[in-house]
Amino acid sequence: MIRSVPAPGDDLVEFAESLARIACSGGGPKALAGLLASALDAAVLVEDADWRHVALAGTGTRSVPASVRDLVQAGEREGSPVVRMRPAGGGPPIVAVAIRAGGDAPLGYLAVFPNATLADAAAGAIRLTAATIAVEMSRESGGGKNRRRSFWERLIASAYDDPIEARDDAASRGIALAPAYVAVAVEAEALEETSAAVKHADLRRICTETLRSGNGEIVALERGGGFVFLCPAPLEVDAANARTAATLIPRAAAKAHIGAKVVGGVGRRAEALHAARTVDDAREAMFIARRLFGGSRVMPFEDLGVYPLLLRGGASHEELEEFADRVLAPLRAYDEKHQTELIRTLRLYFDVGQNVKTAAGELSVHRHTVFYRLRQISEISGYDLDSAHDQLALRTAMAIDALSTRER
Repeated sequence: MIRSVPAPGDDLVEFAESLARIACSGGGPKALAGLLASALDAAVLVEDADWRHVALAGTGTRSVPASVRDLVQAGEREGSPVVRMRPAGGGPPIVAVAIRAGGDAPLGYLAVFPNATLADAAAGAIRLTAATIAVEMSRESGGGKNRRRSFWERLIASAYDDPIEARDDAASRGIALAPAYVAVAVEAEALEETSAAVKHADLRRICTETLRSGNGEIVALERGGGFVFLCPAPLEVDAANARTAATLIPRAAAKAHIGAKVVGGVGRRAEALHAARTVDDAREAMFIARRLFGGSRVMPFEDLGVYPLLLRGGASHEELEEFADRVLAPLRAYDEKHQTELIRTLRLYFDVGQNVKTAAGELSVHRHTVFYRLRQISEISGYDLDSAHDQLALRTAMAIDALSTRER
């Protein structure tokens, strides 16, 4: 770690390269502060020029104030870019540095609260971090990046009531809004603290590259310990492609040696004005994938069967019937077109405890015919009858369908 290096050397160069990787991947001040906190075994606070909170990273036994304004202004200035302040309650000195991007006026301040006295080489890491954060903050202060991010935050917060208003606002910020989007939520679990910031940035880059298509810009937003990506999906085939690409993210992360389990979910396609819906779907799917399926996987909402209804609780009759229709519609359509009995076969198969011989007798067909129909049911519906999860979805859909009072 940087704190153990007596003088600038290879470790400081590697640290600078890590900063560059985070900056290039769009990690932002929080990720940059996280890298410094890990390298110095410290808590790191970043504030803007008006002493407003920008980022807080790292851990320690000492408390971190809401602002270091009073400490900086009262601290002893030694003519050095780095200011060291002895806390009133004792302990290692607090180190602060102004975040500058040229000129006299600082863009903000970076303060380090170490758990042990820092080596001299730490000052170089602190200044490098402050300089990199300055680049990020100067870009945002120009209005472009910040204005674009604020639009997406407003969109997924359902702040727009009129699609024309949303499109006009997007255009004013240089954003070409797609007709519809699919959200992908991804998190990496149990990252090593010393490399968490870099790995977090790597995951963002991997996800963006894996999800990239020719339909427009992939939007990345930080959420909790992970990301939400909005993938343009003008057509349903674009949504299908996004779902397929998302399921490949864990494999891509493993090849890049992220060193952690990657879990995520994919929302249903939604019109741009209702992007919040696909984001909610994606985060629900991620939660279900983590709790019920385990391992590194990204699961589409459509593949979760009845679990989203169980998670939300209090599902309406309309939601239950919509679920049953979605599951059984392909089988019903095939029966109507080909005059087959797939729905009846499936219901009877479940009713007799999945006994093929008994089902064949009830249907007055050979048991090979029942096996053939079961294979057809799996292929047409997309549900695997050997999977307990898929069986639950099919059984629930059949039960809802049988209880429905609608006329068909």
